[in-house]
Amino acid sequence: MKLLNKPFRQYFREARLGIALLLLVAVMRFLLQPLFQIPQDQGTHWVSLTIMLPIIMMCYSVAVALKGGTFRDLLALAAWFALSGMLFIILGIAIDDFAGIDTYYTGPAESNPWGHMFAHVIEGVVFTLLLWGIGSVVYLVAGGRKRAASVGSPL
Repeated sequence: MKLLNKPFRQYFREARLGIALLLLVAVMRFLLQPLFQIPQDQGTHWVSLTIMLPIIMMCYSVAVALKGGTFRDLLALAAWFALSGMLFIILGIAIDDFAGIDTYYTGPAESNPWGHMFAHVIEGVVFTLLLWGIGSVVYLVAGGRKRAASVGSPL
């Protein structure tokens, strides 16, 4: 029994726009403090990958439901979004700490960048499951199970 309906890399094509939006938010989050001098307590809630990830997943879940996709499709998309977000955050932390650019990705009390980056690796796995759960609920509300059954029926 396969875990996904298609090879994992094929889901990237469907997830491209969502990943591009995540990258845009990550870059905006990176630039707000060094370029625009907006303090972290004022701008951090407006450009948050943690907030953007579930929003993107909900939109994609409705699309999967309307196309007659399955929970397996949602899992692959959730993984692409969570792992992309994780990568963007880790890159932001690395640039912040190792290049000396003060951004929203680390705070003044941050002393161990490697531990911080590893925590986001764990978060990538947890967020995959969390996004899959959110996406599954939205998928069911959007009638995904019924559409998948009707698309796959031999009538």
